[in-house]
Amino acid sequence: MFNQLFRSSYYVTKHINTPLLEERLNYLQYWHEAGKAHSTLTTIAQYLVRIVEYLQLDTTDIVTIEEVEVAADLWARYQSNNPQKKAAFSKTGKKRFIWYATHWLAKLCRLKRPVKTVIPVFQKIFVQSHTIARHSTAPLVEERVMYLQYWSDCGAVTSTIRIIAQYLLIIIQFLDFYQVRIVTLSEIEEAAVRWRRTRDPQNIHKKSKYSKFAKRQFIRNAARWFKMLGCLQETKQPISFEEYLNQYISYMRQEQGLSECTILSRFYQLRIFLTSIEQKQQEFTKLTPLIVDEIIIGKHDIDHHSRRTVQLYASILRSFLRYAEDQGWCPKHLASTIKAPRVYRDESLPSAPYWSDVKRLLANSVSDSLVDIRDYAILMLLSVYGMRCSEVTHLRLEDIDWENELIHLQRAKRCKPQTFPLSKTVGEAILRYLTLVRPKLRTSREIFLSMYVPYKLLSSAAVYQIVSKRLKKLNITIKHYGPHALRHACATHLINEGISLKEISDHLGHRTLDTTRIYAKVDLTTLRKVAEFDMGGLL
Repeated sequence: MFNQLFRSSYYVTKHINTPLLEERLNYLQYWHEAGKAHSTLTTIAQYLVRIVEYLQLDTTDIVTIEEVEVAADLWARYQSNNPQKKAAFSKTGKKRFIWYATHWLAKLCRLKRPVKTVIPVFQKIFVQSHTIARHSTAPLVEERVMYLQYWSDCGAVTSTIRIIAQYLLIIIQFLDFYQVRIVTLSEIEEAAVRWRRTRDPQNIHKKSKYSKFAKRQFIRNAARWFKMLGCLQETKQPISFEEYLNQYISYMRQEQGLSECTILSRFYQLRIFLTSIEQKQQEFTKLTPLIVDEIIIGKHDIDHHSRRTVQLYASILRSFLRYAEDQGWCPKHLASTIKAPRVYRDESLPSAPYWSDVKRLLANSVSDSLVDIRDYAILMLLSVYGMRCSEVTHLRLEDIDWENELIHLQRAKRCKPQTFPLSKTVGEAILRYLTLVRPKLRTSREIFLSMYVPYKLLSSAAVYQIVSKRLKKLNITIKHYGPHALRHACATHLINEGISLKEISDHLGHRTLDTTRIYAKVDLTTLRKVAEFDMGGLL
């Protein structure tokens, strides 16, 4: 191997004649299989020679960490005081000397670790003394302990923290992360690929126990850890006319007082609009009504969005261009030229599954699986009370009055409070989830949390996936498969049961009866009576 690493015969001979030849060759082979570059292997080989020399190693020596540190200090002083070597001496050379020495000697079982270096957090998650010592003496111990404490505060169990601690050592090794430095996402991904292809020759069982999700976990833990340390360089996608968009966002937040959810929704739409302008190689100051019309028409003809969606899109563009006109970014009267498609009131029918399908949906979700227990409680709230998605995700522990069997709800629109009697089946579903599934966290008061650490409030997208996945398994044909389909199903079921529009309006939290009146179109029972009405021979 030395003939491949060094061109000079002098260095080849020197490395061959240095003691512990076989041990050094095995260590270099280990790094070679880990995917290290030729230059890195050369550096490691040179460090091993210095380690043997300054520690005066023979075939039986047991070395303490204090001895390694003393040898590293002597070597560093020699390097920094030598005029021929001073210029090429790295500031991290001493740390690398210590790390390679401890790592190599530990693999040879010739490193005696002092008890005083043991970190308490590692004593809690590991049992074997040599494992505790290895994690306690590895580089960046303070940074690793901080990250592990973050996961502990998030409610992670001991087994999860143990796995994360092991990943951190692998990340340090395969990213050469022996001191805090700027790291890119591409570096992390390349290191994860190298690690994925690596198989430790001393562990023949490693390949069979390797998880198919391990690479993803490597990337996720590395990115989160580096982001916490403030050393992750994230690649940000450039946004067309970004300065205009940022200024308009500030205007929506400070002047208009819009919610963050509305601002985020408009941001995504406007980013697409501005990108379309740049793709047409148009300057914003020379924007014409023809270009805006082409973009709006493409929303319907190319992207196949509904007329209602295109109408909303046109409204967002009109508001933005009015602001742009006032700022002098585009020609005057451009916003007034935007024509949105006409959408007639109550022109469509609510798209909802039959109530029999909703019953099948709920029946299929009953099981002892922890995920099913949580999802069943969510589906019951959506189906029985016709809640909106955001109303379910923001439901809090104090909103359930178990003593009086009531459920207090803050409606998503106009934040109107509403109180319902707590149904027995819904109450049992929620209580089962709280008892068996929900993590016991004092910091979060929302009822429904994610299943895995870090535990956080369920997003609307997560609830959509829960409902959509289960509705599609029923093999039914409806227009939309999200949570709102269950709200429509609830309203349709109530009106077919003969409940008045006023009662349904109150149940769903509608502001006016006009919103509820659309469900009269699906009142099959009443419509059938009208169809069977005897006109007395008038027709």
